[in-house]
Amino acid sequence: MKVWFGFILGIFAMSHWSTNVFALELKAETMGERIGAVGLGVIILLFILLFIYKRYHSSFFHGFIAAIGLFLTVDNILFHWVFQLHRVTSGPEANVLEPLFVIAGIGLVYYTWKKEQQII
Repeated sequence: MKVWFGFILGIFAMSHWSTNVFALELKAETMGERIGAVGLGVIILLFILLFIYKRYHSSFFHGFIAAIGLFLTVDNILFHWVFQLHRVTSGPEANVLEPLFVIAGIGLVYYTWKKEQQII
């Protein structure tokens, strides 16, 4: 019951507020601001990775890295390129960032696969 309530509440929130709300009413309009926003996301992700690396077992850390890699790859290829639903940014820098994210995602999955083979 709680799952359905959360799902319905999430759909309601996304359909009513997501197009009108910006974080602290900030909107990245220039190329530098958009790249900075992506950079901030990468920095936050690196802090989360460092926290997980220090706190949890290596298998959990490698699984987290694999999940990030799969997300970067599948999200960019399927949703950004095939269906063209959204882009990393709305400017021309997305033509450079998106292939880099796909390559990074494949690299993360490969790294994790090799590391876990060594452990087993």
